[in-house]
Amino acid sequence: MTSVSWVKFIAVIFRLLLHGRRSCCSVCGKAQLVHLPDFDNLFVNEHLLWNDQMDSAVACVSRCFFDTRCRSVQVDRISSRCSGHATAFASPTKIYPPANVSQHSRLYLLPRASHFIGSACTIDGDCHVATSVCNDGLCTCQIGSCFSPSQQACVTECSTLGSGLVRYPGYVISFHDVSIHSSLGETSCPQLCTGTCPSIEFDGVNNLCIINNVTFLSVGAAHQGQSNLWVYYQRNCAT
Repeated sequence: MTSVSWVKFIAVIFRLLLHGRRSCCSVCGKAQLVHLPDFDNLFVNEHLLWNDQMDSAVACVSRCFFDTRCRSVQVDRISSRCSGHATAFASPTKIYPPANVSQHSRLYLLPRASHFIGSACTIDGDCHVATSVCNDGLCTCQIGSCFSPSQQACVTECSTLGSGLVRYPGYVISFHDVSIHSSLGETSCPQLCTGTCPSIEFDGVNNLCIINNVTFLSVGAAHQGQSNLWVYYQRNCAT
């Protein structure tokens, strides 16, 4: 990058972080860095690449831009805490478990987040990662697969499980229950899937959260089911 284009890049990012508006990035050609106001004052812990203190918000966004794994970045405008993420995001209502409150935090999508895992979608063709689909209004890996931040791809096995889950409405696994818990509704289930839990289901008929020791693809077809009254959640990969 030339010194002139670098100065332009810094100026654009600075204006964006100050005013919270879309702005063209000279380094990215006609692409745009996009502020997601629905995530203001929230901290997302999904697909986290780093969460460090940095000298400035500009340095934070620049770090994400030059890390090819990074698709979105969160900046605390007061403390300059910086977190880079390996996927796009679309809505805080699609984060499982929910994002945490974090005053002064702002979330931005880089141009390469478009059509990537986590992007909003209406059809499978909106999702450009191999074996990804439009699921529940988001681009996700096909049921049973998980997104790997290190491989930038959908994989069938994770070396380490992450903290977040992907929601797949209408799917169920039979005869692989580890434990069953009474629930106050579906939103109480994701918080129960921690530690070594690879997946959890919500039984909408009996209002139960069911923890499994398997994933959808690791069981035979006879144990894979579909029902509008059930919701299946699968843990993400950490790396």
